[in-house]
Amino acid sequence: MSIEQAKKQAKNLRRLFPAFLAEHPEGGKLADFQELIARTHGYPSFHAMSEAHKGTDQKRPDSPGLGALFVAYQGVESWPIYDLNGNAKRPKKMAYGQLGLNVTGYSGENILDKVTDQFDEACDMEGGLTGDFDDYSPTSLNKLLRLADKLTKQEPAFLDGFAFRVGAYVHIGQNKKAISLAEPLVASIFEMIAKCTDEHKAKELLMPYACLSNRPFHRLAHGLVLGYLAERDTDKGVSLAKRMFSLWPNDNIGFRFIIADPYGND
Repeated sequence: MSIEQAKKQAKNLRRLFPAFLAEHPEGGKLADFQELIARTHGYPSFHAMSEAHKGTDQKRPDSPGLGALFVAYQGVESWPIYDLNGNAKRPKKMAYGQLGLNVTGYSGENILDKVTDQFDEACDMEGGLTGDFDDYSPTSLNKLLRLADKLTKQEPAFLDGFAFRVGAYVHIGQNKKAISLAEPLVASIFEMIAKCTDEHKAKELLMPYACLSNRPFHRLAHGLVLGYLAERDTDKGVSLAKRMFSLWPNDNIGFRFIIADPYGND
């Protein structure tokens, strides 16, 4: 919701509220407030509003497969810029974005925090929450994969769950499965970034790893790069690594090393 939309709704509420209070001196039932909300949005009734939005609650064309996830524009800041050798260049003022939930019209309970906490607790119990797949036994890894699959179905915006699944699949050699899962998700996020960049007329947009909500995206893309390289698809692996490096030149994941030597860890 934009500020202008919020202002318009406030004006509508100010106009409608006196009549509502006169009709419902005891406060009214939930259905009465639904009618009031519908009128602030310009609908004659809550039924009319429901009909107008029928079928749209579960469809999120801006983020297919990722629920209400979207890229929010955060403004312009001065960022450190590095070359592929890790040498610092002159800081540059650049716009940046951050992944978040678009709660406008978001149906159902926002359970992202709940599923994140549940998965973190499970990872801690099974392997110490270190992020190293070697710390999980095969049994523990399978258990966490099943849990991540369940939680990403409960909350499609649980990007960390997808990132874990992709990384785990690569770890156990199921590279094609990792690629099949990750490719449409990464493509969807790049589309969100492009849309945000266009909407705010930015020359380019950074997605800093410094923003906690962006980290699952970096981990997901890293898993996809490793999947490509494991399948000897160097062109795709290096190309994606370069795109991720351009989104965050500070490079906390190590994409620059993949660009310099794609099979350096073989």
